Amino acid sequence: MPKHHMNKQRNEAPQKTWVEIDVATLRTNLRCLHEVIGPHREMVLIVKSDAYGHGAVTVAAVAAAEGVRHFAVAAVAEAAALRNAGITHEIVLLHPPLEFEVPATIELALTPTLSDESTAMNLNRLAGHRPLPVHVEINTGLNRLGFDWQTAVDAVSRITTLPHLRITGIFTHFRAAHSEGAESVRRQMERFQSVLDGLKARRIDVGFRHVASSLAVVYHPETCLDGIRPGMIVYGGMSIPKPSLESEGDETPPRALAGIRPVMSVRTRVLHVLDVRAGEWVHYGDAYQAERPMRVAVLPIGYGMGYSRHFSNNGWVLIRGRRVPVVGVVGMDMTMVEVGKIPVAIGDVVTLLGRDGPDEITAVELAEWVGTIPYEITCRLGNALPRIVTGMETGQPKNHVFKHAPVP
Repeated sequence: MPKHHMNKQRNEAPQKTWVEIDVATLRTNLRCLHEVIGPHREMVLIVKSDAYGHGAVTVAAVAAAEGVRHFAVAAVAEAAALRNAGITHEIVLLHPPLEFEVPATIELALTPTLSDESTAMNLNRLAGHRPLPVHVEINTGLNRLGFDWQTAVDAVSRITTLPHLRITGIFTHFRAAHSEGAESVRRQMERFQSVLDGLKARRIDVGFRHVASSLAVVYHPETCLDGIRPGMIVYGGMSIPKPSLESEGDETPPRALAGIRPVMSVRTRVLHVLDVRAGEWVHYGDAYQAERPMRVAVLPIGYGMGYSRHFSNNGWVLIRGRRVPVVGVVGMDMTMVEVGKIPVAIGDVVTLLGRDGPDEITAVELAEWVGTIPYEITCRLGNALPRIVTGMETGQPKNHVFKHAPVP
């Protein structure tokens, strides 16, 4: 990492271990997506799990300034945090509200998802005289939530007779939207379209049709319909292949996606440096024995802060622009790395996720090392550590430390 950057972090936000959220990159990513979908489509931005660890309040504020008018969360408490922070745009509640959540759903002016008629009737009973907007989910093959596509036309028709509910959106979730999932996507889209056709035949207006997830935007842009429902692609935490230089017109992925970059970085500092003699063990247990004299740096991060124990003897970090390996087990709040002959000093910045000089460690890479997905990487780290927001526009603080939004 450049020296001036390290000094900036020390002077403006003294932290031992932290997450950086670059909102300038977030803005760029949103603009890339808007270019892909065009001005006639909208975006339902997924900000559940505190925006995959990126900070839902910060993300929603930036996205709203970029023209995003719809957000989606999993829980009522997540929506409450957004409302308390002044987010007034539509918030879709992806989990159908349980009975005890219905009053808060109404009070917070949320748009609940319906997956069954009993929830619809309960919402209708408690909604009062003001029509409550709802989105309807159709189960086309994921087999999780939603009305079964084979009986959905009749079920949705009955919901339209409830006087205090108003259907303003309809959607489905893809089971497998990656590049190899074309047949699965085609089958689910056919099922979803059959529901839309059935409702249209009954002259039922279901409003905003949103189907395309992050992967679908990359590999199946024909599924965008009235808009998209992106998550990780907005945060730059997934692999996006480069379009072929020979491709023209409807290339996959769309060229505009080439500008998307990771928003999150995770950094810590060297806590201690020591020499380990040959034959000695490093850290707990019998996980790593030094075969030769070695120099080791101690980092103040571990599984208690979201850095998985599976990185034990199985991960890399960046120090002064160079990769060094994790040695020994990852502890609750300390991790050891071998630094070799790199001139490492106490307080030096270490990058666990992100760029340092010419090299970069991505969430995709971290996930591959431990056999998980990038979503889990950013959620664990982003939700466990203090966040430093950088890249604010003129007139806003350039660097601010955010703790997690209070949950009511």
